[in-house]
Amino acid sequence: MAWVSYEVNEQVKIETLYSLFVRHFEKGHHFLGEMHDFWEAVYVVEGEVVISADENVHEFKSGDIIFHKPLELHKFNVVGEEGATLFVFTFSMTGDVCKKLERRAYHLDKYRRSIVKSFIDFYDYESDKIYELKNERPTYDILPYFAKDNIFLQTAASHICRIVLSLQGGADTLGKTKTHETELFKRALIIMNERVAEQLSVDELAALLNISVSSLKRLFDKYAGMSVHKYFLTIKIKTATLMLKGGMTVNEVSDALGFSSQGYFSATYKRETGNNPSQI
Repeated sequence: MAWVSYEVNEQVKIETLYSLFVRHFEKGHHFLGEMHDFWEAVYVVEGEVVISADENVHEFKSGDIIFHKPLELHKFNVVGEEGATLFVFTFSMTGDVCKKLERRAYHLDKYRRSIVKSFIDFYDYESDKIYELKNERPTYDILPYFAKDNIFLQTAASHICRIVLSLQGGADTLGKTKTHETELFKRALIIMNERVAEQLSVDELAALLNISVSSLKRLFDKYAGMSVHKYFLTIKIKTATLMLKGGMTVNEVSDALGFSSQGYFSATYKRETGNNPSQI
């Protein structure tokens, strides 16, 4: 009989893993905003959380998952009475399907939940092995225990691939939470991004939104987990990173973003990211 071959065109490749953990957080826990140059997935095993991703705000319950794209500023608040258990994994990936995950959140059906559960089962199994070997159970990220275990790393990457591929078509996306406050927050971020080259003050931003400075500060404390000034600086640093990766020089970026000098920009960038802008 004649055999027919079918070429597999790889749609996603997990290149690097950064963290992998399951953790329970008590009600009222606030995870302050962060931003990094790799992907992060947050899956709600149990409980309820509110997650902010740039200007978007989502209310999550058990079975919901979100993928934070690289350089997306994100945070979460635990609002469930019994707290929340989250499964978090961070990674870098390439492939045609990556773009489709940007700015998306999903409510998983029974089949897709089973795929995530198989990953969690793998995590639990490997965590038990750590306990047996070291008489201790990891309380956070387990990747350091398997840094040189290529079988473990590839298996974890394969689980992530299964999850990502399962979301390509047919998965239920979650709508964004829309309230007067979340819409104000979104407008504030739009203004910040439009005026990223300027020295936008807290007073100016509050006036543009037609709210008091104290109301503006409360808004950012609730949805960003940081001050207005710090958030605006974070947007500048994010924009600077994209400009540098696009080929602009340090001096060009400094001028474009309204820094008083190249030296001040370089020192600020190093302080905020830990890297020299000339090395980007």
